[in-house]
Formats: sequence, C-alpha cells, structure tokens
Amino acid sequence: MQKIFGTLEHDLPFCEDIAFKGMLNFADNLEEPIHRWYYYKEGYSHRLVSQVFKRYPTPNGYPGVFDPFCGAGTTLLVAQQHNLPAVGIEINPFAKFLSQVKTNWHKINTKKMASALNRVIEDNNITCCKLPDLTTFHNEKYFPNNHAYQLIQLRESIRRCRTTTEIKNALLLALTATLEDVSCLHKDGRALRYHPRDVISPKEALHRRVMIMIEDLESIQNRPHHEVTVLKGDARHSSLLLSKEKNIDHFGLILYSPPYANNFDYSEVYKCELWLLEMLNSYEQWKQLRLRTFRSHPSCNFPITHYLKEDPDLREIYRLVEQTARCQDIGGTRAYKRAPSVIRGYFDDVFLMLKEQKNKLAPEGYIVCVVGNSRHGSLHIPTDAIIAKIGQAIGLDLVEIYVAKYRNDRKNKNQRLRESLVVFTKK
Repeated sequence: MQKIFGTLEHDLPFCEDIAFKGMLNFADNLEEPIHRWYYYKEGYSHRLVSQVFKRYPTPNGYPGVFDPFCGAGTTLLVAQQHNLPAVGIEINPFAKFLSQVKTNWHKINTKKMASALNRVIEDNNITCCKLPDLTTFHNEKYFPNNHAYQLIQLRESIRRCRTTTEIKNALLLALTATLEDVSCLHKDGRALRYHPRDVISPKEALHRRVMIMIEDLESIQNRPHHEVTVLKGDARHSSLLLSKEKNIDHFGLILYSPPYANNFDYSEVYKCELWLLEMLNSYEQWKQLRLRTFRSHPSCNFPITHYLKEDPDLREIYRLVEQTARCQDIGGTRAYKRAPSVIRGYFDDVFLMLKEQKNKLAPEGYIVCVVGNSRHGSLHIPTDAIIAKIGQAIGLDLVEIYVAKYRNDRKNKNQRLRESLVVFTKK
C-alpha cells in the first residue's frame, strides 16, 4: 500500500515551511482571553486562524467565514475579533455550547457576573439531586470527597440564580472547566484516564475559573466584535442549516478541522461535561448522539453507505479506499475487524462534507481543511492526500497541501504522521 500511496502523492502540490509552525495545538490559547476559558485539547491555535486569514484572504464581497466543525470556537472568535461575520456548526451539544458561550462574551456584564458568582457560592439551599446515570460520577475514586454531589448542587444553584442567560451559561461553562480540578480524571487521547492527584473543592475551583473569566472580560471590553452564529447540526448536511441564514449566502473562507480517522469518539472524551449539563440523560441518548457523529471511530454500528462507489467520478478513489480497508497491514484480529468500516465510513463522510462546502463556497474563496494522517495497525493512511483527491474529483481546485507538522505515532515513536492544511478554491 505504501507504494500505491506514494504514487497517489507524487503529483500533489505539497509544500512545507514555518508559516504554521507550532499552531496545530491548543497550547497557545491557554494564554489568550476568552480562548482559555476551557481547555479543548483537540483544538488549534488562534494564531493559525490569523495566519490563514493572511495567506488565504476572502474575496471581495464575500467576507463570511464558516467552520462546520467549530469545536471550541477558535475560528469563530478570531473572525469575531477581525470584525468578520462567521457561522459555526457543531454536532456535539457540549462543544456547541462552549462555542456559543465564548462568542457571546460581549453580552456579559462583569459586575453582575461577580454578584451572581457570590450568590451561587453562598447558596446553602440543599436540594435533593441525584447523580447522573453515567457510572463515572458514582466512582469515589474518580470524584473523591463527595465532589460529584457538590458539582450537581452548584449546577442547580446556578440554574436558580436570578441573572441573565449569558451569565448563567458562562457560570455553567466554568463549572465544566473545573472537572479536572476536582476529580482524578484526565483526558488522554481517546479516553478519560484515572490520574491520582490532589484536588480542590468544587466551590473553590468554580471561583477561580469565574475570576479568570471576569479578568478576561475586563481586559477586552473595548474590543470590536461581529455577531457570530453557532448552530447545532451535522457538517455533512450543512446546506439545509445554512439556508436559514439570510445574511450570508456564500462564504469567502471555510476553515475547519474534521475529526481525524484515529478511532477517537469525542462523545466519550467529553462525556462528563455532557452528563453534568444534562445534555445527555440516558445511555440511549448517548448511543443516538454517537450514531450522528462523523464516522471516525468504531464506538457504534454506523449505517453502511456507498457514496464513493456510487459516484462515477469517484470510482478511482473508491478503489483506493477499498484497497486500504482490505490491507493486511491493519494488523491483529480486533483492529482488522473494526478498521475497515472506519476507513470506508470516514471517506464517505469526507465526500459528503466537501460536497456541502463546495455548494456554500464563494467564487475565488478558499476551503482550508486542517487534518492529520492516521495509522491502523502498521498501515499509515495519507488522509490529507485522499481528501485532496476527493476534492478534485468533485470539481474543487486544489491549491496546496501545506504540511504544518509531523507528530510521533502514539505506539511507534520512530514513525511520524503528517498534519496538514488541505487548501481548495473554486473558480
């Protein structure tokens, strides 16, 4: 397969320099107002967005920016800072909430927020609240000192507090940001891991988080901003959602990072946040959310589709994906059982998302897809190159594949996987 992949990549416009060096992780954002309100480890730097704005400017008459996988809202916040209209879509209810709270920062009065925080901290009205059904909250090893119950009490105190919706939502976001402060859980790759450590009380953690928010808001109170729209929905079917946005018909820039084909299920990674805020209340709801996600993981039995196979213009890509899915290099029995369906489903979903984006891209505008290659068994899959080929096959013009980073393979430190910006335009 590596020879086949080498042939695939031979005529593609790869380029490398330092323009995006150090920008494909969230670390920078932890020093930036608003961005640092919640650590979203899968996100990219705010500096990447600013650099994209410079390198791939929106065409005259089409200033709108669209992020169909808006996650933590980094693209939207930077667009807002540049006074550009922006729209984001997100399927994960918690990530959608996160983006919405952060982009509504200008609607929060800091004095009223400080007052609301004090009332929440001092609220001793103990209500009869049961823990979420998620078993993680019931494990004293994960949440020592009765912290799980205290989190629920704080959530209810916030909901009872008489203040604005924007302040309540900011306080709830701060509460979710305390989860790693008050528990022995740590986000590590595709799962939460038990990580014994000293923890602080939920009230102390909430106070610290909200004071950071207030500090940020006071430091940028005169910053210009544009209204941002955040929609809950599916990037594979974005046209219907966007048709309701009367102010923006086509976008000059579509910038995003889809899930990588690396078996990560983000409804698992962010399950505590989803259940704490009652965005999920049952395992059946969790299953239904998983079924609506991008097919980048094997956490559920997704419907089987044949989009690449059924499109005559994509037959060559289909054959390549099929060869990849059948490759013996995928490895052991467990991996070999789950990887083929992930590979087939993932690239079918890539086709759907790019087709939707092409419909909403303005003439001379840019699509910038930030994506990483993946490994299944000993098979390294050039996701960036395959995405480039799918885009070309549906009529997009490939500008370049900008290799921004090489990351070490999690299991084989001597092997490195590319992370790239795949850039398209439309004449």
